[in-house]
Amino acid sequence: MEQDRKKGHFTFRTTAVLLIASVVFELISITAEEPLFGEIRSGLSVGIYHIGYAVLFAALGVGLWRARKWGYGLVFVTTAVYTLDKLQFILNRQLMDNLIRQQLSGYESTLQAQGIDNALIMQAIVLTSIVIVLCWWGFALYTYWRRDYFKNTGA
Repeated sequence: MEQDRKKGHFTFRTTAVLLIASVVFELISITAEEPLFGEIRSGLSVGIYHIGYAVLFAALGVGLWRARKWGYGLVFVTTAVYTLDKLQFILNRQLMDNLIRQQLSGYESTLQAQGIDNALIMQAIVLTSIVIVLCWWGFALYTYWRRDYFKNTGA
């Protein structure tokens, strides 16, 4: 017996599961330092940051799983928030350099022996961040194309 499912069902359900997994990782890393607003921060501000993302990802996961109209809109809100977060990070080269130095402290000689410098690592971080943001926008575009999936599903 084959059920009538709207196009996008598998993709949105899989994404919902991955978003809930992201909630778990956000909560596990609730005390991890994060680059925020030009500084590497820890403490309460980072806890709020991680909880904010956990709530956003959880809501989006539920909205996608249940195919709610508000889930459709939340895709674009989450994409915009994530884009702005990554943008504020990659545009601050000094912050990125400080983060790299902090994270790789003690490994300088090993990296230097391999010919890896901070500029190369910074370039990799920037490119990775850009690719991830483009993936978010690709998903947002896919959501727009499959917007019928969210119609007639209640509040």
